[in-house]
Amino acid sequence: MWFLREVLAAQNLTPLTWTRRDGYQLSTDPADWIAYERACVRIELTRISRFLSSTVIPHAQKLPDDEWVQLVLGQVTGVKSALGLLVRSA
Repeated sequence: MWFLREVLAAQNLTPLTWTRRDGYQLSTDPADWIAYERACVRIELTRISRFLSSTVIPHAQKLPDDEWVQLVLGQVTGVKSALGLLVRSA
């Protein structure tokens, strides 16, 4: 239980609460859930942005006619746009 509370929850910013009766569980406040979900989406958006800028875009610049890189570029750019909308909607 210590590992769950101290390491995993802190590492992933999971909104845990503790009561004598129920022990550790997710918060009952929807605002906490939303804040946690937004933080997770923001993390994924950052990862995808870095993947695009460090790997996919240089590949597309070197091999602009490569069918695979064009497919990846289109799909991952779409995911990035969708996540960006989720992060901005407040």
